[in-house]
Amino acid sequence: MNESHFIVFELAEPLDLSADGKLAASLKQLYPPKHFIGKFRLSATDAETGAARVLPGEVVAALENSGENRTESEAAAIAAVALESYAAEQLAALPSSEMVYGVSASWSHAKRLPKPQEPKVVHLLSRGSIDKPGREVGPGALSVFPNLPGRFELSDPKQESARRAALADWLAHPENPLTWRSIVNRVWHFHFGRGLSDTPNDFGKMGSEPTHPELLDWLAVWFRDEAEGSLKELHRLILTSETWQQTSLAESNPIDADNRFLWRANRRRLDAEAFRDSTLRISGRLDLTMGGPGIEQFAKSKGPQATPALDYTAYDWNSEGANRRSIYRVVWRGIPDPFMEAMDFPDLGLLAPKRGFSVSALQSLSVFNNDFVLHASGWISDRLEKEADDETGRIRRAVQLCWNREPTAPESETFAAHARTHGLASLCRILLNSNEFMFID
Repeated sequence: MNESHFIVFELAEPLDLSADGKLAASLKQLYPPKHFIGKFRLSATDAETGAARVLPGEVVAALENSGENRTESEAAAIAAVALESYAAEQLAALPSSEMVYGVSASWSHAKRLPKPQEPKVVHLLSRGSIDKPGREVGPGALSVFPNLPGRFELSDPKQESARRAALADWLAHPENPLTWRSIVNRVWHFHFGRGLSDTPNDFGKMGSEPTHPELLDWLAVWFRDEAEGSLKELHRLILTSETWQQTSLAESNPIDADNRFLWRANRRRLDAEAFRDSTLRISGRLDLTMGGPGIEQFAKSKGPQATPALDYTAYDWNSEGANRRSIYRVVWRGIPDPFMEAMDFPDLGLLAPKRGFSVSALQSLSVFNNDFVLHASGWISDRLEKEADDETGRIRRAVQLCWNREPTAPESETFAAHARTHGLASLCRILLNSNEFMFID
């Protein structure tokens, strides 16, 4: 209020106005009288799009003076406006910028920002009692490795960024036997359902000894030296091994019924994310785009407090982003997706070094009646009708996609009868809910 304002309107299309033509403008003010515009002035120009602007009053007054009568302050005001306009034109001509992340081990703090607090002084406690602090200890890590220092030599131990950088260097050091073994053990656990060491979160004395220590050592050294830390190469090595390619359909061996020595494959059920992504892949709608923001696969509304209310059943599965991989799902801690929870998606409020797997009637009911599966069954049905011309071809293609094999003659007859009675989408729901799709043999 009580200030001068201006606004520039650009016509959507050029206006052909004669010399004696008139242009009428109406102003409708719906605010209280105190907020009315007291007086205003209209100006017109034929300048190019984006070039029209309103100059400040002092600049207009300075332009009305001739060069001889213009003061230094008026000349400076005109030059500032001209420079600003020129800079805006140059910036607009630049290509669009790309966002990058930049990090630094240290930085200078601006005067307006408070400096971070110094790290807390840590003492060696006598017999573990906080009332009996002993000598002061500096930043460091585990001291059990002979080739790695247990304490960090820092020029300024109070600098938090230097302490973090030293810890990162210690973790990624080629001579660190813990990091490389831990990574390969977790990847092995991902593919086999059980790591070479049963405790992927504990490699200490309380952890489980590896069943194949030489293999664990070899994988760690290979991953560090030959693969140079490439997880893609590690996945490829495991998936092309004879051990991973074994079948789980083998006679039980009484000597190693628990399959600790990997004489067969472990039969495993697809986890929640793998089931969702596999279903999308079969439907032909899986979006493999990498990167980008997360996707909220729920309807969000204001909750009673700071935490919003989430409705997973109200999500539109035909909306943009619905077909992205599960790694891009936005997950709220404490408000789980009921379908993913039924499929043993872990509680994000707790540490879960290993996922638990269960087989229950609730899972079958969820898979058979969940909105996502209903939509996916329709998508698969549409794909089958496009890729096959007759009923026999559609049944054959459905089994190929879902079970990765050819259907038997009895299966073809049963599935065809069901599709004729209940529809092709209903058959797809049954195939997605079958053990042959849900379990890796």
